[in-house]
Amino acid sequence: MNAYEKLMRLDYYEFKLITGVTKEVFDKMLEVLKQKYKEDHEQGGQPGLAVELRLALALEYWREYRSIRHMANDHQIPRTVINRAILWVEDTLSESSEFKLKSLQKRFLCEEEDEEIEIILVDVEEQPIERPKTNQKESYSGKKSAIQRNIRL
Repeated sequence: MNAYEKLMRLDYYEFKLITGVTKEVFDKMLEVLKQKYKEDHEQGGQPGLAVELRLALALEYWREYRSIRHMANDHQIPRTVINRAILWVEDTLSESSEFKLKSLQKRFLCEEEDEEIEIILVDVEEQPIERPKTNQKESYSGKKSAIQRNIRL
């Protein structure tokens, strides 16, 4: 059973908690994605992942901030396939007039307010590890526990 099939078994409340969107919004997203998929594959080509599964994977990625490596392990799908699916969903939904941030911003602002909302997106998945590069010997005593010495013998 794939991620989409698991989502469809959830009740309305659980669906919203797991995905972060209601079933109505999910259906709108799915409709936009299926239309784009149909346009892209009019002349044939490799089908790849189902559109429903692509959307379910993208929502899981956005909602849980999971690494693609862990998603690939859980779903038994290669990392590159999951990455391409998420990027395709992001690009397709952002191109759609239904899910433009500017139009969403206008819906939430009253017409009387002239404030602008600043939207900042941060991708934190792939951050380099900060390690000391110089003067490391000054902060390291050089001592090792007796347990480590016995293991090396």
